[in-house]
Amino acid sequence: MPKRIYLHKTDSTNKELWRMIDNEASPEEATVVQAGWQSEGRGQANTKWESKQGDNLLFSILLKPVFLPPSMQFALNQCIALSIRAGLAALCKDYHFFIKWPNDIYVEGRKIAGTLIENRIMGKELSLSVVGIGINTNQTVFSNDIPNPVSLKMLTGKDWDTESCLDEVMKQLLFHYQKLQSGNMDYIRQQYLKHLWGFQKKMHFIREGQSMIATVLGVDENGKLLLENQQGTIKAFDIKEIQFDPRSFAE
Repeated sequence: MPKRIYLHKTDSTNKELWRMIDNEASPEEATVVQAGWQSEGRGQANTKWESKQGDNLLFSILLKPVFLPPSMQFALNQCIALSIRAGLAALCKDYHFFIKWPNDIYVEGRKIAGTLIENRIMGKELSLSVVGIGINTNQTVFSNDIPNPVSLKMLTGKDWDTESCLDEVMKQLLFHYQKLQSGNMDYIRQQYLKHLWGFQKKMHFIREGQSMIATVLGVDENGKLLLENQQGTIKAFDIKEIQFDPRSFAE
């Protein structure tokens, strides 16, 4: 059974796990550091992850995906996103959870979970990955800086046990990670596209401050979003180049 460490508070579970890695012999794979509260919780692109103390599931897990070359690290992102989505779907069967590119989890057009993956590359190996995951579990009031949050409690009206939620997400994570480890990339890609928000649909986007409509064709091997504009041109975009227009989530 992988080791689990619970902290009432810390600056960041990702930072805590990196300190463990750097200050002692590397912990075993699948070691989890969970916190009741983070003072410096982070999301993608250095955004802040807001969480009320004790209300949400906040944890990081150590993975050692040495079987993946650095050029394929987006496959790990896909694996993690699939795992969180599947865990939430198993916990809350009455709702449709989907992946908003690249790896946020949304339900009813609102964000319920986010991920921050930090990798360490040694030579030609992806030697270490610290995967930070935040799932809005019991929080019902968020600051105005958070544009579209939702939690399990807001969806269902009931309190959720964060340990039970962690058990289910970890179950799914280890299942999908084994698929990745065994080289079953087709399964990971197909499932990711199956649950990708807007796949094969026309969606509203914002690029360089301008609105545009494009069809989501999928993602390339580097994790860029493949879009076909209304003139039939196909182009790949990274997360800094394009964003979903809020109108997409109202449709």
